Amino acid sequence: MSTAEMSYVEVEPEIKRRAEEILSKIGMSYSMAVDLFTRQIILRRAFPVELNVPVSKPLCLDSMTENEIDAAIQEGTDALEAGRVYTLEEARKIMESEYGRI
Repeated sequence: MSTAEMSYVEVEPEIKRRAEEILSKIGMSYSMAVDLFTRQIILRRAFPVELNVPVSKPLCLDSMTENEIDAAIQEGTDALEAGRVYTLEEARKIMESEYGRI
């Protein structure tokens, strides 16, 4: 019989689903990840994850859901229809300013 104590956390369903999808690829359940996170708090006596404001990066299909891909395509279509287009040189300058040298 397990001596584990049940804990309940509120997580948005889509966020949990996406996390579970990633965790399953490394053979870890959501419950195991929460347990590991909690153990790291104890071991480090601190929050175990460095928190930073993420740097905006170009879209990567491998990290996107189908809905996110559809939204990005729609955004591009809307931009074209609104006449928001750039030459290749303009696009390169924008990319370099936002993401560094490409």
